[in-house]
Amino acid sequence: MAWYDDPSKTTFVGTYANEKQFRWDLDAASKRGWVVQSSEQDQEPVIGAPPTTKLQVTFVRQEDWLDNRKREIADSLLHSAARAADEKDARHMKAADELARAEEAFAARLDAVSLVPDSGREQAERDLLGALKDVIARRRAALKAKEEAIKEMDSAVVLGASEFARSVAMLKQSRESETARLEAELALLPTQELVVKAAKDWREAGDRRMAAEEQLRRRAAEHEAKSETLGAHATRRNELAGSLAPRRPQ
Repeated sequence: MAWYDDPSKTTFVGTYANEKQFRWDLDAASKRGWVVQSSEQDQEPVIGAPPTTKLQVTFVRQEDWLDNRKREIADSLLHSAARAADEKDARHMKAADELARAEEAFAARLDAVSLVPDSGREQAERDLLGALKDVIARRRAALKAKEEAIKEMDSAVVLGASEFARSVAMLKQSRESETARLEAELALLPTQELVVKAAKDWREAGDRRMAAEEQLRRRAAEHEAKSETLGAHATRRNELAGSLAPRRPQ
């Protein structure tokens, strides 16, 4: 650590072989709150004067520089923390809006599933399952964004950004209910998957029944046609056979 970066130092006596070395330290030290101490006995080195002996210069740190620097650092940290908290809060709000839209879509499909005709029941149940999965994904994203916002807001409050205290308290309070909602949706998911499978099986069974009924109708029509053919042939036979009946003797 260079002497001018040491916060415990308030004075420093530097010895330099030439003016150039002195100017290097002077430039660096002046940016950190140091000034050259003037005295009646010592004269400040004259720029351009030929070096005759080594230069010995006393530096003193301005009394309020460290305090001002600490305030500047604290303000900078506070500003950075507040900006990070605002960014995370904005991301959380965006995720919450996307979740709200997904919840609306799920509710609409849930209301509509009981109104669709039998031919569309399986697809309606599949659409409802997709909407539920989307809600779950959106809620997980919203909870993650909430956690990140809480973390940044807590840091900002610690650094003095008290304006986030109420917001972070509200986020923490809603976190439990959102987590419980996610658990309920996860519990619903396997049941809805079973409903989709049952709807598929029901549709396939209906298709097989309709195919069997169609085949039965065709066989009934075929049987009816065969019956008519049999009747016609039998009638003709009876007519022909009647002419062969033995005659009675006269």
